[in-house]
Amino acid sequence: MDTDFLKQMTGAPITPEAWKEQLDRHARFVKEARPSAGSSWQVLDVSGMPLAMWQGYSTDDQLNLKFGNLTGLSLDDACLIAAAMPGVLAENVSFRRAKLRLSLFTDARLDGANFEEAELDLADFSRASLRNANFRGVTGTETDFENCDLSGADFTGSDLLRPKLGGAKLDGVKGLKTG
Repeated sequence: MDTDFLKQMTGAPITPEAWKEQLDRHARFVKEARPSAGSSWQVLDVSGMPLAMWQGYSTDDQLNLKFGNLTGLSLDDACLIAAAMPGVLAENVSFRRAKLRLSLFTDARLDGANFEEAELDLADFSRASLRNANFRGVTGTETDFENCDLSGADFTGSDLLRPKLGGAKLDGVKGLKTG
């Protein structure tokens, strides 16, 4: 994906009020749909933009926030199960203890983000920039970091089973154990 183009597509930061409304709607989706490992995201490249298509039961309440700007928000403890956020800008945003199972962050700009103790089962960060991100104490199975820039990221105390790391930049990464 063309990162300069993605930057141009990112709008103004989402207000805390609008974010709360989107989270409340997404919570209804999670409660009704109960996304499971049998469901997944399919990402298409449409004229240089990532397009996320959910392969499973869905409702209009499911969060699909492409190119969103999460600057200034705290996503601590957020339930973002099966949420799509391709191309989002969330540098230095905190996702501490967030539930990110089956979530999609392809092509996102997440440098310096804090994912401490987050649940990352089957989350997809493909092609995301995660430089100096904090992944201390995260758990996850088959989390996808393919072609990510993880330079300087800290995975101390993490428990990741079969993470996908093909093509990832791992310069200065701390504590990453692959099992």
